[in-house]
This record gives sequence, C-alpha cells and structure tokens, in this order.
Amino acid sequence: PIAGPCERAHEAALGQQVSAWTIDDAAIPARIRSDHATYGQTWCPHTATAACAYRGLPVQRRAGRWVLVATAHPAKFNDIVEPLIGARVPVPPALDALLALPSVQTQIEPGLEALRTALGGRS
Repeated sequence: PIAGPCERAHEAALGQQVSAWTIDDAAIPARIRSDHATYGQTWCPHTATAACAYRGLPVQRRAGRWVLVATAHPAKFNDIVEPLIGARVPVPPALDALLALPSVQTQIEPGLEALRTALGGRS
C-alpha cells in the first residue's frame, strides 16, 4: 500500500518522538552495578539496557519526568545480577511460586506445521 499525506505526516511526527539506541554489552552490567550503588535500584539486564539508553540521551531530552519500564524482576536473573551487586536479590512470592513449578519442555522441528501439531492443532 502507498502511504497518503496523513500517514506520511503521522510517520514524520512519530519519527520526532521515537528513537532507537544500541547499547554495548559491557555497559549493561556496569549500569546494574552503578545504579545499585548510586540509587539502591536493582535492575534486570533488560531494564538496565533501558537505563543505559536513557543515560545516552542528550541532556535536553532527559529534562522533565521519565519512566523506565521494568520488563522482569531482577530475581529472575539472580545468577547474573547477584554477583554484580554483591548481594542476594529477594524473590517476590509470586515469582517464587512460579519458579517452584516443574519445567516442561518439548523439542519440535522448526516450522509452522510442527508448532501447530505441538499445540494440538490450534492455530
């Protein structure tokens, strides 16, 4: 489909509001350590990536209020996070209950038909 003037205007406005960043792998554990030491905030690796992106924004873009949305509890990544901060990450009861459930895995061949079969024929 060809974009009309309204779609192009919307895309241009959105382009002024949205940007994407790449984050160096070494920056993520550094941010987990730094923000834990500085703010007492413990991030999961994904949220630390967002915190790195925020810190990489120009100062004028960081003005005002911002929200970083945590994608997972850091206890889900305890084997990564705990050595970085030098402390145990408390596991919330809901996550603890999930982690106590048995893990079930089924290996399937790559492909949509194999997935459909594994799901019991559901689309």
